[in-house]
Amino acid sequence: MVKVVKNYGGVITIGICILISYILLTDVFKVLSTFLFPSIFDVIKLFPMYSGQLFTGLISSLSLLVTAYVLAVISGIAIGTLIGLISGLRKNVTPYIYAYSAIPVPLLTPYAINLFPTFKAASMFLIWLAAFWVVLSTTIGAVMSIDKRYLENASTLEMPKMEMLFKIILPAASPSILVGCSVALSLSFMMLAVAEMFGATSGMAYFVQYYSDFAKFDVVMLGFLFTAAVLVSIMYIFDTIKHRILHWTINN
Repeated sequence: MVKVVKNYGGVITIGICILISYILLTDVFKVLSTFLFPSIFDVIKLFPMYSGQLFTGLISSLSLLVTAYVLAVISGIAIGTLIGLISGLRKNVTPYIYAYSAIPVPLLTPYAINLFPTFKAASMFLIWLAAFWVVLSTTIGAVMSIDKRYLENASTLEMPKMEMLFKIILPAASPSILVGCSVALSLSFMMLAVAEMFGATSGMAYFVQYYSDFAKFDVVMLGFLFTAAVLVSIMYIFDTIKHRILHWTINN
């Protein structure tokens, strides 16, 4: 318990301050509209009633998110490493990467819905694309920024190319790549919310959208809190994995 307070004391304190501020603005001074901003105590009481829908939506959302994100990370790192290592290829494809990555992914939603056979496939494509561009660009930059002396020393030792890739190039580039993966995860969550608002029948964002259409903002607030808790948990798990991978850096 002492260790938790020591490590997360600041986070807990800020969270308590936000909660107290919300209670003061809603329950005590009634500054905020109770219709749009219901009492946090009333919202919490709704959880047992809607827990089944929330967890069903969580499973549906994660099935889309995890699959699309993992594919984006694998493809982004693989293609980005290749482009980063081959200067000729990088010179020719970089302008196209800049051009296509500049297109906001939500604008492609109508195309995805019409081109893919199912809504699930369209949603996975949109989430994959949002994460892919970030992972791809950060991987290219990370590989390009590796100190050439590492590669020269490996060549002097006649290290095989595949061994050089996994023992020198990827470890050296991994801090920047993982930062990109973290940003891509947040973008994937946002794109998941956008995708689920177009034709979905379940999901965390669908839950919020559905009850907002009926102006049941107490249930909407419950959906917001549940989604936020899920996102924080996933990001915490990701950061834990990242710290284990980057155990040799100064911040660990």
